[in-house]
Amino acid sequence: MEYGDKHILVLGAGASGIGASWVLAQVGAHVVLNDYKPVTLPADEEKRLVSAGVEIITGLQDESLLDGVDRIVISPGISLDIPIVKAAQARGIDVVSEVEVAYELSKSPIVAVTGTNGKTTTTTLLTKVLEGTGKPVRVGGNIGDSLSEVAYSMPADGFLVAELSSYQLETIKHFRPVGAIMLNITPDHLARHKTMENYIAAKEQIFENQLSTDFMVLNIDDPIVADMEHRVPSHILKISQHQVVSNGAYYDKGQCYVTKDGKATPVIGSDDIHIPGSHNIENILTVIALTYALGVPAETIHRIISEFHGVEHRLERVKTIDGVTFYNDSKATNVDSVVKALESFDQSVILLAGGHDKMTPLEDFMQLVKDHTKAVIFMGEAADRFEAAAKEAGVQPIYRASSMKDAVEQGYKLANQGDIVLLSPACSSFDWYSCFEERGDDFKNCVHMLQEGRHH
Repeated sequence: MEYGDKHILVLGAGASGIGASWVLAQVGAHVVLNDYKPVTLPADEEKRLVSAGVEIITGLQDESLLDGVDRIVISPGISLDIPIVKAAQARGIDVVSEVEVAYELSKSPIVAVTGTNGKTTTTTLLTKVLEGTGKPVRVGGNIGDSLSEVAYSMPADGFLVAELSSYQLETIKHFRPVGAIMLNITPDHLARHKTMENYIAAKEQIFENQLSTDFMVLNIDDPIVADMEHRVPSHILKISQHQVVSNGAYYDKGQCYVTKDGKATPVIGSDDIHIPGSHNIENILTVIALTYALGVPAETIHRIISEFHGVEHRLERVKTIDGVTFYNDSKATNVDSVVKALESFDQSVILLAGGHDKMTPLEDFMQLVKDHTKAVIFMGEAADRFEAAAKEAGVQPIYRASSMKDAVEQGYKLANQGDIVLLSPACSSFDWYSCFEERGDDFKNCVHMLQEGRHH
């Protein structure tokens, strides 16, 4: 779309909406930024938008906002079921995600990552490996800045790396990444998508517009992802930890290999990998497959992966106190992430879980918790339901914590030398915190305070 003199309504005044509004104003659109909540924008952001000519309307949302509008741009948190979006669709107004705007404005090729779990670690590592080419690389979307703002400032000779959720993908029209990764699909966000089929369909939008010359990495160890193969229009790169693949990457006997037309090249051994767990091998294999296909030499890929020590709030080692090691996995906001965290450790684990409940089934999860933990400590809104499910599965012992500080102190008391105390909540953070980062920071502060208390 050519935006000059077009009337654009941006819904949602978070980082994504603010970024899109500013960029659209830069390219000549008349922009209204609207949020039905009476939010107050940070003063510097408000000043930047107003000086760019953006009109900001918060605290109300009625259909009159649609009058004369050419297109609606929605932030990831905005549901397609809200009245104003339904009304816009009834009027035939184009409704797209901010990611679509980014694609339209980007001069550089886009590489994108999606999946239920592992997106941020994979996106971060992918960005670092691509930076090894010496080209300009910027990251946006679910992490970093709003994708449209990053896209607007990108030179043509670089790579724009996008971490994309199902929310961002469900309303794209022409968005086309030259390379993309599908990590895994497990139930998540079903409150928004209603069915697993809808959730999968939203994720599959990532390859919908690809050309035969583009690359799509599929983790064929995941049955839902493997099933996508016959629907992908681009060049497929497969990754597996259980079988050899002829185009892509695989893991065998402690070694990651990249393959092209059946020829395998060793890239990195597990001794040089510093992020724990088989799920991280999965993440690494996808990065190897895609970056090698995009022309990054195997030696460069090896060097950068060997220097990578993970991402904050994702199985992040905090510190060891008297032989007890604390890990912050606050980003684990669903049960599948917690399963992967628990399976990463051979040591005894004391699990700290709970938060804002996503109401996913817990029976299978608690069976696994029973097998992989020494004790569990539940907290937050979800604690009652989690405790009931844990008791049903025969998990013991079970404790309750009234605060993060309480949970950390109890975990330390229960642990022996060599044990792990793991914050991996299986819930979002919105009962006690504004975001998972704030929750992870609180956990780390409590661990540091515990250590200070031990040495006084």
